[in-house]
Amino acid sequence: MMMWTVFWLFMVFTGSALAEEDGLLVSCNRADIECLSKSTTTFLGRTYQGDARYGFVPIDPVNIPSRNVEFDDSVGIIYKYKNVIVKGLKHQTISDFKMDTTAKSVVLTTKADLDIVADVTVEFPKKAKSFTGSVTGKGSVLGTATYNYELNTNDKGVRHFEVGPETITCQVVTIPVTQTNPELAQALLQDDDFNTLSKQKIEELRAKAFCELVRESYKSVIHNIRTAAKLLPASSFFKDI
Repeated sequence: MMMWTVFWLFMVFTGSALAEEDGLLVSCNRADIECLSKSTTTFLGRTYQGDARYGFVPIDPVNIPSRNVEFDDSVGIIYKYKNVIVKGLKHQTISDFKMDTTAKSVVLTTKADLDIVADVTVEFPKKAKSFTGSVTGKGSVLGTATYNYELNTNDKGVRHFEVGPETITCQVVTIPVTQTNPELAQALLQDDDFNTLSKQKIEELRAKAFCELVRESYKSVIHNIRTAAKLLPASSFFKDI
């Protein structure tokens, strides 16, 4: 979700002195992916821990208290995650960016290599059984954010972006590599229902679960975008808007 946007907004808001000193305040053309990519790297390296003064929350790591991932009825499994920690969003890079100023819509895709650690319960609700343990995961994903926006002018004649509701999708670049603690791994190996699943199906479950946690973690990024967009003028985003 428009990670580079937060950079421009944050740097304008924190004052021109810092921008002039470090060369951080640069407004890009919408089609200049190279400029946007450099800005993203700079911003993420400086602000990924968040800044409560301006309402920005940490994006690396992202802590998710709980998240359930349900699968289709043919599988009959629910993964219940708790104490999730997602690391790596500060290193994400822009893969694609499209902004339609007529439709007032944005589609942004970023690539990230992420590490996830969590407590997990693998539940078979139809069989009234579950297995609990911990899991780690590592994988590369493409996250795409799609949303509409408005340009509103305040009583001082300054235009601001207002970001509409977003849709976030996730696609794994490679099947995530996951590892459970030995006790959970052994319990699943000995379970007849789990062992009926093919290798392909297990990989599908792994990819979906990984992406669901990634999608959840992007909420922190979206929060930062909306917070920043309310503070700073649209001219801080682009030269050609």
